[in-house]
Amino acid sequence: MKHIQRWVGVVVLGVLVGGLVLADHPGGSHLVQVGPVHPAHGFPIWYKDANGLSAELCLEARNPLCGFLPGDVPNPDAPLTVPGNFPEEAFWMLASSTMNTRGGGRATLTLALEAAFASGPVAAGDQLSFGRIRIRVDNPRPGATYRVIHPYGVNVFTDVEGGERGIDFTQDIGSGNFADALESHVGPFLTWSPPSSAPAGFFGDPNVPHAITGSPFGTNVFRIEGPDIGDPGSPFLCSPPATDCIQTELFSLMGKRATLGGVGPLRATYSRTASGGALDVFAFSQPAQSIQVRSPGFSTTPLGGSPDGSYFARVSLGSGPLPTGITLVNITDEPDTVVSIQPVDLVSITRAEYDLATRELRIAARSSDEVEPPVLTAEGWGVLTGGTLVRTGVSVPPPFITVRSSRGGSATLPVLVLGPGTAVPVVANAGPDQSVQSGQSVTLSGAGSSGNITGFSWRQTAGTPVVLTGAATSTATFIAPGTSGALAFELTVSGPGGTSVDAVTVQVLAGSPLVANAGPDQTVVQGRAVTLDATASTGATRFQWRQLSGVPVTLTGADTARPGFTFPRQNTVLLFELTVSGPGGTATDTVQVTNIQDTLTVTRAEFSLARREWLIEGTATVAGPGNTLTLHLGPTLADPVLGSVTVDARGVWSFRQRDPSRRPNATQTVSIESSAGGQLLRVPVPIR
Repeated sequence: MKHIQRWVGVVVLGVLVGGLVLADHPGGSHLVQVGPVHPAHGFPIWYKDANGLSAELCLEARNPLCGFLPGDVPNPDAPLTVPGNFPEEAFWMLASSTMNTRGGGRATLTLALEAAFASGPVAAGDQLSFGRIRIRVDNPRPGATYRVIHPYGVNVFTDVEGGERGIDFTQDIGSGNFADALESHVGPFLTWSPPSSAPAGFFGDPNVPHAITGSPFGTNVFRIEGPDIGDPGSPFLCSPPATDCIQTELFSLMGKRATLGGVGPLRATYSRTASGGALDVFAFSQPAQSIQVRSPGFSTTPLGGSPDGSYFARVSLGSGPLPTGITLVNITDEPDTVVSIQPVDLVSITRAEYDLATRELRIAARSSDEVEPPVLTAEGWGVLTGGTLVRTGVSVPPPFITVRSSRGGSATLPVLVLGPGTAVPVVANAGPDQSVQSGQSVTLSGAGSSGNITGFSWRQTAGTPVVLTGAATSTATFIAPGTSGALAFELTVSGPGGTSVDAVTVQVLAGSPLVANAGPDQTVVQGRAVTLDATASTGATRFQWRQLSGVPVTLTGADTARPGFTFPRQNTVLLFELTVSGPGGTATDTVQVTNIQDTLTVTRAEFSLARREWLIEGTATVAGPGNTLTLHLGPTLADPVLGSVTVDARGVWSFRQRDPSRRPNATQTVSIESSAGGQLLRVPVPIR
């Protein structure tokens, strides 16, 4: 069983499908704060953990303590900027550990707080950060259960596959909202044990395997427990030695202690009256920083700070013109960190109300600029006149109101709803019209009705009279009379929201010829749902389907007019027989279902040695979603899996993966199979 999990912008804690986390962090031991964004590369300058330890991106291209390989940084001697000169991935912390498993296999653990780009290549605006836990284990016993203990918890894998990467688990939590990474299981930061043994300014040296510390559980190890995970005599066997447990305390660890505080602007708003004005500036950084606010024509003003890293300054504006722009400068940093920000007015919404009785929306707001009052606009509702706006005939109140100023300020306030509560209306649904045979038991169903329903009532309005059973319930039944004709019925539902009526017609057929119609032959995609259709049959009161040939499938609803099944994932022809019965006796018909042959092509295939990256692209005749390709490293489909990719709606697919540990084997080929039955063997992969 492969285990791959990624969350973008979604925080997930506790139980994880495919890798059960048995313990979450003790209270207060996660990462706790994300720093300001660096103006040069767009990533947070630092992350801080609950122990007060801060890490910055290790971006010294020629420093071996940062772990870059040749080619990772386009120009290692130039300043790092986005998009011009930056690696595709960088780390605030990267810890990895490796052990040998049985039969010459390998187990790897990766723990990281990573900076990357959503689409892969370096691109401005694509920055994201995430905490990663990755566990890969070769040659576990198929079907067995294994526990993996590591510094950030315990993962349990059940019913695992054998072979290379029989356990393959990745959990990424984070997004372009850099605060999401705080909710990952990575944290607090790990350091060499003891921390004083690490190179100055760093958590460790990634080139030297070393014992570490920092686990909130005290499990500063990489340990795997499960049947025959180790070979007899392996140096990784636990103590006392047994092949069902391997462990190592050595990690490759990279991380740099934060040296920059940076400065993150939170708000810069001005207020002014005829007698003068002031500019209020709010920011955040590390504690004990020297931060200034500067603007041409105004005095440089220091920001006062608090122990939690909050900063504030008020700049007197006098009665002169407004500043056209300001800069915040952290002069503690070397070099100075400089961030520009445009001051805006402060918008206050004093009223946002909706009256249910009059269906009237009332909005009132004001700006802090009383000298040149700006235009205030309620988003989606219009311009405020004299600071107010009233809209009538509003059927549904908005949950929030946002007012924007022509000076740049804005405010959002929840709408206060006034008036009595409203009842949910009821809607009657008597179901579709029907055609039945005389003597047949007929069911009228109001199950499709909606709302807060407290009562059902069925009555016949036209046609030969029948006896209704269950007329006061959602489902009524009767026996169709022996004469042809239309029967009309009416359903009334009631509730606190009032009443609702719907009608249905039942056409009685007497003496209609009995004809079985199993529907037209079908051609479908492997693995997709298939519905057989006998609704074109006539004179039938009962239906029965059975499979005559082909790979056996399970029919759901075999005694209904429209049964279903899932087409097997193999090339086959399925033949089904329909038997219908009614007053005229019985009749049969057959229908054949075959699968579409998926044809695969490869338009590009290469492995970049410099980037250690696979790039394979092509097409499939069965378009997605739902068609998944699996790529095997070698000339046959029995070779190890390289990865998988989904075909898009145009029938196009693209597989791109950076993996230093997986290079083309001696055949320099890959083989591809699709979930829709396509195969392509021995595709050459040039090394570039």
